[in-house]
Amino acid sequence: MTLASTTAAAAALPQPRLWGVGRYEAAGRPAYFEISWADWRRDTDWARAMLADHGVRAGSGLIVVSGMPEAPWFDPVETAACELGAPFSVGEIWSFEAFRTAMYARRLPITMIFGMDRTVAEGLGDELAGVLARVPVIGARPDAISLLAGAGGRPFVVARLGPALAVECPQRAGAHVNGAEWTLAERGGELFLSTAGPRAHQISGEALGVHGALTQGACACGRTGQRVTIAE
Repeated sequence: MTLASTTAAAAALPQPRLWGVGRYEAAGRPAYFEISWADWRRDTDWARAMLADHGVRAGSGLIVVSGMPEAPWFDPVETAACELGAPFSVGEIWSFEAFRTAMYARRLPITMIFGMDRTVAEGLGDELAGVLARVPVIGARPDAISLLAGAGGRPFVVARLGPALAVECPQRAGAHVNGAEWTLAERGGELFLSTAGPRAHQISGEALGVHGALTQGACACGRTGQRVTIAE
């Protein structure tokens, strides 16, 4: 038995229908959603393009701040980093785990933090300014944007929108959603999500319990489609 033979045998096994199942909050109630392997592959391809736009390449070091239940949104990002040749470390989203993000930023050549939330930003305490000074690119959840900006950072937005992920490009002119997979609508300042692609999870006009504003049309980065500005 060799690594090559074991890998070949694993590749020959039948692939299950689903990559996984996730859960999000839809207007205050739990909603479960399936992710097929094809969904996951397309999400990974999209994440790879977004990371590359922010300068992630072979040798870049990333910290992905996420919790285990957030794998449906952040595993494609981690896989995309690997495909770009960029090693990553995971920093959990809890306040008592903020030290891990700070430790990685101190000890490793980190070029991006992706997904920092307010809990971790506050948990960094006096180390926050130092982390922002050492790491050139920060992707943050909407609840952390103003705190990081006040500490001298210029974060781009990373946001979960139901089962979808929205990520700002370097233009920082609203977070892009993958228009081949999802479409957003806004009514009275509230955001609603519908499936646009051939995903395992199909929804139409799902109320997200998130408030924001939509921008349509071309972005200076060259992408077209919807961008969303989310109320903090």
